This record gives sequence, C-alpha cells and structure tokens, in this order.
Amino acid sequence: FVKTSMNIDHYRPGFDVPFPLLPNGVATHATPAELQAADGNRHLLLSFKGVCQGSSLRPRLASLHNGRDVVAVCSGRPAAAQYDYKTLMLTSVFSAAPAGNGLHSYRLAESIFLGAIPVIVDDKLVLPFCQVLDWHRFSVRIPSHRVSELPGILRAIPATTVRQMQARLREVKRRFLLFPFATALALIHLRVMALLDVASGREAYGGGDAGRMAGL
Repeated sequence: FVKTSMNIDHYRPGFDVPFPLLPNGVATHATPAELQAADGNRHLLLSFKGVCQGSSLRPRLASLHNGRDVVAVCSGRPAAAQYDYKTLMLTSVFSAAPAGNGLHSYRLAESIFLGAIPVIVDDKLVLPFCQVLDWHRFSVRIPSHRVSELPGILRAIPATTVRQMQARLREVKRRFLLFPFATALALIHLRVMALLDVASGREAYGGGDAGRMAGL
C-alpha cells in the first residue's frame, strides 16, 4: 500500500510503502546554477516559513526566530513579509519540516530539492522510502517536546558531519526522489519477487529492500 503521511501506529513493515509529498512548485523551479550558488551562501542555521495552525507545532517553531541565524516566521504575519520562501531555503543549512494538515508537508521534499537539510519535528511520521533510506544520514529528527532546544542541537553538529549530510542529500534526491514513482514501483517489484521466491521454495534474498535497491 503506497501512502503519504503514514502513521507509525498503522505502518505494516514489508507491505506498506511510505511515499513523499511531492514538491509543490517552488522547489522544482530551482536551476542548477541557483543550487550551485547556494552551496557557498548558506548563512542561516535554520529557517521556517509557513502557515501556523494553532493546534500544530509551528507557532512553537516561530518562537525560535532571532532574525540572525534562525528565521522562523508564520505566513500572513507582518514579520514574514520580508522573507521569500525559496530564498530562505537556498540560504539555510537546515530547514524545519513540521507537520502541516497531515503528519508532514510538502516542505520535507522541498527542502531536499533546494539543498537544505530537513529537520523533522514529529513523533509518529513514517518517513518516505524508509525501507531503503537511512534518514539519519541526511536529516535531523527531534521529538516535539524538544522544539525549544532545536537551535542548540543544530549548532552542536560538527561541520564535517553537516557536509556529509549535504552530500548524501544530493545523492538521495538524484537516486530516489527525482522520480519517486519509479522508486515506489521498484520497491513493490522487489517485494513481489521475494514473495514469489518464498512461494516457489527458493531462498529469498537476505539483504531486504535496502540490499536489493543498492544495485538499482
């Protein structure tokens, strides 16, 4: 079953395929030249700009705003008018990707497409393609009760680790997210083949989805 915003309480490993919400226009319009220029101009530690539903974590993220290396603003409010969404992404090392109307939002994929390391602030979300992607290598995830600690957590990450995460981010975008439907179909195909192996009495490949996808 392929689905976005999948809750860990309902996730069936080996059956479900968590799928990303695809970029909502802004991220797909970044040119290679813009992305290359951004690599040397990410002067913001963290950014977030979006609609702040009162029942969400977004107002708590906005409280982290300091106007220097953390820009976190709620769309529609006066403080947000001076900040352009795409420019924020292209000048940030990390981009907060909190839940929207569902467990996650377009911002998760958009941050990857624009080269900002996503910061996932959620306790229940099953991350897209988690069967083959080690999200710890190219994102940061914190529980909701640690939102106030976020700037300190990010500042404590060594520069060498940040560079490794950025390199992995580019690889994940190229191999898995530029053509996400192909990735999902490949996962489904591999699972069907594994089931056929079991049904026919052949020994199933022992590497799991991640091991099989390594060759794709």
